[in-house]
Amino acid sequence: MLAIPYLDRCGKPLTIRFRCLEEHDHRAAFHGKYNTVRDDPPRMYGIDSVHQAGDTIDVTEGELDRIILRKIGLHAVAIPGAALWQGRHRRMLAGFNRVRVWGDPDDAGAEFTARICRSLRSAKGVRLRVGDVTETYMQGGAQALLDLIKENDQ
Repeated sequence: MLAIPYLDRCGKPLTIRFRCLEEHDHRAAFHGKYNTVRDDPPRMYGIDSVHQAGDTIDVTEGELDRIILRKIGLHAVAIPGAALWQGRHRRMLAGFNRVRVWGDPDDAGAEFTARICRSLRSAKGVRLRVGDVTETYMQGGAQALLDLIKENDQ
């Protein structure tokens, strides 16, 4: 399992999630692909970006995608699953002039993007074609993601 620490804006730990890195049937192995501390509420991952970003922030569907966007220099946060967008998340991002939403290119990702765009007037979806942010980065590098932003801005 990969440990994914959730930190507050000062870097202090709030909680931790785990991601199974093996490619197998997670249900048959009696665990989910992602595992969370029991009764822990859904949190926004990477909130340090909320405090560091200028007028633009990126929102991904999943922590690993957020890590990739930070790696290429973008301020980004993640929602830990397509269905976990909360009203408090909207309040955390309400002050940004531009919110780019990176939902996965599937039905759940389309609903994730639509939900955030309905919630925030400043939000606009980035259309991923090949796979999620991580898969797009693995296939085309940082430039593939930056090109999608340019297309989105036109």
